[in-house]
Order: sequence, then structure tokens, then C-alpha cells
Amino acid sequence: MAKQRPVQNLEITTLVHATEDQSKVIDAVSNLFPEDIEVPPCEKVKFTGVFGDPLVMLKWVLKNRRPATVTFDNVLLGMSSLDLHQVLESLGNRIDENKNMYMRLDKQKAAIGVIRLDSHDSIRIKARLLVLHKADPVKLMYDHIQELTQDA
Repeated sequence: MAKQRPVQNLEITTLVHATEDQSKVIDAVSNLFPEDIEVPPCEKVKFTGVFGDPLVMLKWVLKNRRPATVTFDNVLLGMSSLDLHQVLESLGNRIDENKNMYMRLDKQKAAIGVIRLDSHDSIRIKARLLVLHKADPVKLMYDHIQELTQDA
């Protein structure tokens, strides 16, 4: 039987502050992608922060289910058991009414290839879930993560 692919598309965004090296931030995000997935082109949007500081928002979008799910699973499998447990325990708060699941990762740790949850100056992951009519997205993702980590 084909492995379930519950992520319809995946969006990864982060901000680059004036004090950061944009190429290093791009490398940090690239560490989230598995080797067999082509990293999509990065969209860059420049704007000014609240205090007048220049910011650049970087955005990667995976529009197809296979690369989106494989990349999402790679992020989950790269987490420590403590972070993975935290994701499982907070799934109800991570999935919105539009069936989007959110996680925030430590940008500094990602730069050295470590995947860790964080909420300060983070890499934002938004996974659009493919959920059949009336199915519970929280249960779907709980079961998917359990199956994924049992296989690992």
C-alpha cells in the first residue's frame, strides 16, 4: 500500500534582519529539505520593520504532495524526541480551522543542521493538510506522526 501523504502543500518562511547574512539564513532553511528533494526557488520580499529597520521575508513553497510531505516528514524525523512529543501534545493548537498545521523552528540551530522547536526569530512552517470530508485533522496528523516515528 502506498504511504499516506497528508501534506497537500508546504510553505516555509523566515525573516532576515539587517544584522543577519541572508545567504546563511537561506542555507539554514535548506538544511530542512531532504537530499532527494529539489529545494524550490526562494521568493524574497523586502520591507521595513516597526522600528524602521530593513527586513527581507524569504519564502519557499512546495506545491505537490510528495515533496511537501517528504520535507515535512524530514523535519519531524530530525527533531528530538522531546520536541516531537511537544508537537504531538500540542497538535490541537497547531492545526487551524482551515486544516493548516503550524510549527516554528529555531533559525540558529537550523544553520548547524539541528531541527529544534522555537518561537523567537524562527523559521515558520505551514503545512496545508489533505483531510477528507468530516475527518479529524488532529487525529490524522497524530496517527501520521506515530506511524512515521515507529518506522524510523
